[in-house]
Amino acid sequence: MRHADAYTELILSDLDVASTALRRRAIAASVMACASVFAVAIGCVWVIAAAWDTAARNWVIGGLLGLFLGIAAVALWRLKALSAAAPGVLPQTAREWSKDRRMLEELFERERAQAS
Repeated sequence: MRHADAYTELILSDLDVASTALRRRAIAASVMACASVFAVAIGCVWVIAAAWDTAARNWVIGGLLGLFLGIAAVALWRLKALSAAAPGVLPQTAREWSKDRRMLEELFERERAQAS
């Protein structure tokens, strides 16, 4: 029974760590996305309005497009880095199950050797 309690404790610990990391990333991403969209929209409208009656209007729009594609590429790189650093699913529990599996295999081998 103590063994099952220990597994339950490990699973809960793993889930707590994973949910905390996920929650932090989700909040940070939401705040960043909302603020970025608003700032970008206002900035784009202002820049396009300033260049509207000039020959540079198309260059301004193209430049904004290039800028945002670059920002999207950097954001994708950062998201991949965050995902790579995230803890695996139930790592402590998996490690303990692996230890237990090895221990059981050794016990079964000893039992077979003694039975032979």
